[in-house]
Amino acid sequence: MLDKDKLIEILIKHPDPWKRAEAALTLGELGYEKALKPMIYLLEHDEHDFVRRDCAEGLGLLEMKEALDPLIKSMKNDPFRYVRNEAAEALGKIGDVRAKNALLEFMKNEEWEFARASAALALVDLGVKEALPDILTQIQIEEEDYVRRDMLRAIKKFRDISCLPVVIILAKDDPSWEVRKKAAEVLGWLPSQITITTLIELVKSDAHLQVRQQAEHSLQVISKDYKLTWTTPEAMMINIQKFPNIEIIN
Repeated sequence: MLDKDKLIEILIKHPDPWKRAEAALTLGELGYEKALKPMIYLLEHDEHDFVRRDCAEGLGLLEMKEALDPLIKSMKNDPFRYVRNEAAEALGKIGDVRAKNALLEFMKNEEWEFARASAALALVDLGVKEALPDILTQIQIEEEDYVRRDMLRAIKKFRDISCLPVVIILAKDDPSWEVRKKAAEVLGWLPSQITITTLIELVKSDAHLQVRQQAEHSLQVISKDYKLTWTTPEAMMINIQKFPNIEIIN
């Protein structure tokens, strides 16, 4: 059995920074609350980037609201981008809605695109639906394919029909097939008449096989949810009136 107090001693005193970092993660995984203050101290003061990074992750695993302010401070100010990213993810795990404004600001202004995507996912973990318009705005200005894809993961978790205009644009027009595929997946959770017609269009005409396959799968998901007999994508049009008629204004 692991001696938790021995791990705290390693965290605080061990000369090898890799050992300190390992102790922080282990203590977080164990949920040992006595590690809270030492981890906060090291998050703020350890000279080794990866120790601060793993303390941020460990604090997220502890899920203690006392770490909120130190994590926000590190997310905003730490010079090492991986620390900032782990701090953002940790704030999502802690689940305190007081982190909302800091995460929104970070998502909009952080220089590392990967961490911006992490902030969007953290906002979903907080359950702050009012952040959705900001995420929808941000996803449209992101240049990296993987960031748009990961922000679509966040949008999917909200399952809000107000996302439809942006998701449809991404499904039809994004230059990345991976983004179009993820958008087609999200559409499977946003049933409407225009969702059906968009997915059928993707099945017929998207240039990438995996996008076409995902679009058909999303139609099958909707068909099952509405207790319809699945035959073909085109046959979904027979039941089109069963779905909400959402007007999309360009």
